[in-house]
Amino acid sequence: MRTSTYRAFITYVAIFLALGLIFKSPIPVFIAIPFLWIIFFGEFSKFKPPKVYRKIEKEKRFVEGDILSVNYSLEGFGYCWVEDELSTIKGIIRGKVKENEKKELKRFGFLKLREMKITLEDFSGMWEFKEKKKTREGIKVYPRVEYVRKFRIKPRRTRSLLGDYPSRRKGIGTEFTDIREYEVGDPMRRINWKASARKDILMVNEYESERTGDAVILLDVRRFYKGEEEYEILLEHSVRAAATLVTYLSRTKNRVGLVLLGETVDWVYPAYGKRALLLILEKLLRTRSKKMSRVPFEYAKFIVSRFFPPNSFVIVISPLLSWDVDEAIVELLAKKYDVLIISPSIIGSSEDLATKILRTEREVRLRRLRIYARVVDWDIKYPLTKTLMVVK
Repeated sequence: MRTSTYRAFITYVAIFLALGLIFKSPIPVFIAIPFLWIIFFGEFSKFKPPKVYRKIEKEKRFVEGDILSVNYSLEGFGYCWVEDELSTIKGIIRGKVKENEKKELKRFGFLKLREMKITLEDFSGMWEFKEKKKTREGIKVYPRVEYVRKFRIKPRRTRSLLGDYPSRRKGIGTEFTDIREYEVGDPMRRINWKASARKDILMVNEYESERTGDAVILLDVRRFYKGEEEYEILLEHSVRAAATLVTYLSRTKNRVGLVLLGETVDWVYPAYGKRALLLILEKLLRTRSKKMSRVPFEYAKFIVSRFFPPNSFVIVISPLLSWDVDEAIVELLAKKYDVLIISPSIIGSSEDLATKILRTEREVRLRRLRIYARVVDWDIKYPLTKTLMVVK
């Protein structure tokens, strides 16, 4: 493909030759000779389309803040320019060149690499090659998770399966509770030999049984206002909080599910293990809402009561900006769900009328909900793990 420089040189040569003929002077012809030499050199120079290859690290899962290493392999002659969603490479290449680019992944989400723009121009500036190379690669950037050793929050009701939460019943566990007389069928390893020697009868230790529970993360990321920056800050903190809680609950052998309330309603059925954790984290990657949400909180309440068993531990992460949250949470409590509300706050300290009204409405809602359920008013300036230390 011819460049604009080639067309400009042809124009200059034509103009100078025409001037030489009109004025019958050799000076314009002499001026046109350098342009003719450049055009001649460009015509007979070898020009081949470049070969561009991109190789990304084998690991397809990354976390916010990770450094992504991308290797580019360029082959050709001339001035090359390669641009994609990750980086831009510009420079002169002679033969085969390898470039390594480092990029910090600052935001969570699914980064799609849809195309790569390639431009190569030869040294004479007479030929150029342009191509948009379609790609289908993708990088999953998971939200950053706060390290949690142990939370005080736990389900008030447990299931019959073994887990990490102490139950009121005695059974298999690690926490010592009492000593009783030996009964037929008791395992030998539970015999307390010191107590048996004192009382001259076999005595066995009893332990507090440890059970598992059902947990549901109800994440409310609906968009009610047009402020892009405020919404992104609130969204990122809410998703990170959900990822932290899901990771902790899954690690403590709970059956974990998710209800996501955004532009639409989506959910993940409760399950155990790493597979369920990864499935929930995949859902959290696609939580951004570009449009104003018109989905009522009633839909989330219906999903919880329809697909999750009663006595489940429901953790609601919501800024409490909609009027329909109160009644839905009260109905969940009436259906014997154990509800914990974590409300991230981004309402500033401005004294304008709109901010005062919004702040007052939220405070009234928080006071009302504290009558029925456990409520955490979370200032996102501070880590979630520090805030939850005061929860009983």
